[in-house]
Amino acid sequence: MRNLLSSQIRRKAISIWTGAPIITVAKNCRVERLLGFNSISIVSRTYFITDEFDYDLARLAKGNHLLSILYTYAAFLLVCLMAVQVHTYVDGGLLPSHQRRRFNPLELCAYRLLGIKLLVWTYGADVRTHRRTIALGKPNCCTDCDQVGVACICDDKLGAANYRRVYRAAAGVFSMGDMLEYTPASRNDLFFWPIDLDADHGRRYAPTYPALGPSKPLRVVHAPNHRMFKGTRYLEKAVAKFRSEGVAIDLVLAEHLPNQAALELYRSADLIFDQCLIGFHGYFALEGMALGKPVMCFVRDRQRYLLAPDECPLIEADVVHLTDQLRQWATIDRAELQSIGMQSRAYIEKYYSYRAFSGRLRKAYQDMGLM
Repeated sequence: MRNLLSSQIRRKAISIWTGAPIITVAKNCRVERLLGFNSISIVSRTYFITDEFDYDLARLAKGNHLLSILYTYAAFLLVCLMAVQVHTYVDGGLLPSHQRRRFNPLELCAYRLLGIKLLVWTYGADVRTHRRTIALGKPNCCTDCDQVGVACICDDKLGAANYRRVYRAAAGVFSMGDMLEYTPASRNDLFFWPIDLDADHGRRYAPTYPALGPSKPLRVVHAPNHRMFKGTRYLEKAVAKFRSEGVAIDLVLAEHLPNQAALELYRSADLIFDQCLIGFHGYFALEGMALGKPVMCFVRDRQRYLLAPDECPLIEADVVHLTDQLRQWATIDRAELQSIGMQSRAYIEKYYSYRAFSGRLRKAYQDMGLM
């Protein structure tokens, strides 16, 4: 059947984005449409209620587990019939696997036999392993972790074996930041977490720069969705110490909020704290920068991990010296925060807009013969 439809398949250029329901799946899917692909995002479930994905199979099943499984395999058959390429993460695509964070071998085999191009991306937990992480030096993702074998793939042998299988089956593997430490021979220049600066006619990420002067307490906003990896306890300890000393500082935690409500909290910040353990920024940091906020973040290797590192205005957050660094911004250098916020917004406009990412994606596709 696929052979009979081959000319129509090529003409329609259907590209499927699937795997773990990370929000950037939907965003990257939209950017790919700018290149002329008929791109569709499909996830078997979501972590929270959202309309960002084109198809949420669990939502379509309305809570019926058996129906959700049926929809998943039906969607997989349609993908096998119609897609020219499929985008997944290293730990899997559309089909569930019997082994946690391992790619379903049936899905890998099907794409290879049918000639469907497999393009594989990373998000962190799909590639991070214990010994390799420890070897990076302290601090790291394992420093405070109490979810060994759960939070990430963790096991070095299993992680390496899964990556080898996926790499051999893929037309390309894309990585960035600290994730490139676990993905040998990957392509690492796409920086694939774009921000839709035109969302809601530009209102969603309209910049709100920090106010000049120390007339109010320094308002620090942090999203502790992964406390043990982000170093939330170190931030809370530092802020508690300042408050006991009479330093004017407030800490606001953005937890269990839909994206729009979280963005409103970020907008109120004088300073955003991303993390001080992982060694690479998250999407939260990029959203904060898009809103015109200075962002504190621990980046282990700025030259290798950051896009245009000499232009990136991320403020260093070193867990060992975090108290002194935060005190500096709450007292001495308060007036500089507005200028850093403006630099942050300009950096996102230049490098992380949909237009900027589409240019990088186009070049990669041209290099790979996909366009």
